[in-house]
Amino acid sequence: MPSCQRHVVRIRRSVLCLAFILAVVAASGTRAAPVAACADLAKISFAGIPDAPTAILSATLVAASDKLPAYCRVRGTVISHVGFELRLPLDAWNGKFFMQGCHGYCGQIEIDDADDALARGYATAATDLGHSGTPSDPIWAYNNRDAEIDFGFRATHVVAVASKAIVEVFQGKAPDFSYFRGCSDGGREGLVEAERFPVDFNGIVAGAPSAFKSSALSTYWTAMANLDVNKHALLTPQLVYLLRGAVMAKCDALDGLKDGILEDPRQCNFDPAELACKGFAVGGFVSRSDCLTPVQVEAAKKIYDGPVTSDGASLTAGGQTLGSELNWLGDIVAADGGPGTNLKLAEENFRYFAFAEDPGPAYRVEQFNLDRDAERLNFMQQLVTGFNPDLRRFRDRGGRLVLYQGWQDGSASNTVDFYDTATETLGGEDDTLPFFRLFMVPGMNQCAGGPGVNTFDLLSVIEDWVEFGKAPDSMLGTHRDENGTLGFSRPVYAYPNFARYDGNKDRVAPEAFKRQTPKP
Repeated sequence: MPSCQRHVVRIRRSVLCLAFILAVVAASGTRAAPVAACADLAKISFAGIPDAPTAILSATLVAASDKLPAYCRVRGTVISHVGFELRLPLDAWNGKFFMQGCHGYCGQIEIDDADDALARGYATAATDLGHSGTPSDPIWAYNNRDAEIDFGFRATHVVAVASKAIVEVFQGKAPDFSYFRGCSDGGREGLVEAERFPVDFNGIVAGAPSAFKSSALSTYWTAMANLDVNKHALLTPQLVYLLRGAVMAKCDALDGLKDGILEDPRQCNFDPAELACKGFAVGGFVSRSDCLTPVQVEAAKKIYDGPVTSDGASLTAGGQTLGSELNWLGDIVAADGGPGTNLKLAEENFRYFAFAEDPGPAYRVEQFNLDRDAERLNFMQQLVTGFNPDLRRFRDRGGRLVLYQGWQDGSASNTVDFYDTATETLGGEDDTLPFFRLFMVPGMNQCAGGPGVNTFDLLSVIEDWVEFGKAPDSMLGTHRDENGTLGFSRPVYAYPNFARYDGNKDRVAPEAFKRQTPKP
C-alpha cells in the first residue's frame, strides 16, 4: 500500500476514534469545558460576525456561588448601540444557549432573570434592546429611528447571532439547541423572533406579549374613560373593590369551585349597571361606595369593552377582562382616587414613540383623537409588531413556540385573538398544535402575581418539546405569594381546554382538577 494511502487510512481511523470518544462522552452526560480562556475573549476581534459586528468590552471570571456555577462574564456591544451581557459556564456547559427577554421599553440588561438557566449549565445572554434608560420611559425613542429599529426587531436577533458566535469560540463548538424566554415586551420579542428570524431559536417561550398598537390604545382609553370633563377620576378605589366583589359573587363558582379565580372570564355575564344606585336623580351627585352613578356605570363599561371609534367600531380585540379589576388600582385609579399612571404613560408614549414623527414634549394626551389618530399608529406597529399570525417559516424549520397569558391580565383578549387568528392562518389546529400552543392561566396577572397559579418551569416545558418531542398538553403551575412563598399547585391545559374542579378531592391537590373541553 502506498504511503499516502496508509496515511489516509490512519486519518480515517483517528476520525472514527474521535467520533466514538465524543459519542461516549455525550452519552455519559459529561458537560463541555471551555477551550479558550475567559480573559482571551476580550483580546479577540468579533467585528467580522456576519450582520452582527461586535466589540467585547470586558471578559471577567465570576466565582461559583451557592446558586450559580463559575462563569465568564462577557460584556459587549453589537455595533452600533446594542448592549448585551453573555454568561459562559466554565466547567458545566450543557451544550445549549438561552436568551432572556426584557420588559417595558427595556433600556437595561436583565440577565439576572436567566439565572435559572445558567444554574442548569446554559450559556445565557440578555440585551438592553439598543438603548439605555428605564423600562417606563420612552424618551430615548424621540426622533431616533435607529434606536426604534433596534428595539423593534434588530437587537434581539443580532445579540443571538453574536452570542452564539462567542460561545463557539469559547467552547470550541456551536450550541446544540438555542432557546428564548420573555414576558411582556419580552413576549413580544419572542414572537418577533419566531416571525422574522425563525432560525435563531429552536424553542421560544413568549408570555403576555405586548401588542404595540392595542396596548397604546388601551392605555389611552382606560385613562380617559375614567375622567370627567375636569379630569377628575370617576371611579374610586372603593368602587373598584365593589366591581371586583360583584364579578366574583356572580361568576366565581362557574368552574365548580368558589376560590376567587375565574377559569375563563369570557363565560361571565356581568353588567356594571347591576351596581347602579337606585333612585338616582339626573344631574345630581351621589358620593357612595356601595353603588355606581350613571357616569360611573358608563366609565366601567368603557373599561371592560375597550376602545372604540365615535361610530362604535372596536379598535382592539377587547377591553379589560372581568376579574382584572384589582389591577386597575394604580394603573387606572390612583390610591388617592385620582387618575392612575396610565394617563402619564399614554401621554409619554404619544410624545416620543407611538407616531412615525414624534410630536415631542409639548404634546398633550387630550390632543389624541381615536377617529383620526388610531391609524397613525400603524407605522410603528409595523416596525415593532410581534403579532403577525403567519408562523409557517418557524414551523417548517422545526421550531416550537409556547405562548402564555394570565386571564387576570387586562390585555388577555389580544393574546387569545392572536392565537385564534394564527390557528386559522396556519390551516387549523392540526397544523398548529404540533409546534405552537397557548396556555391561558386563570387568576394570573401579567407575567406573575394574582390569586391563581403563577409560577411555572417553562424552560423544562420547552426543552422537553424541542429535544424529546413531548408536546405540552398541560403545565403544572404553583401559586407564589407576594413574599415568594410557594403554595397550591394546579394544572393549566392548552387552550381552548381548561381545568375544572371535580368536587371530590382536596381543592389544593392538582389531581382534583380535570381537563374540560369547551362546548361548541
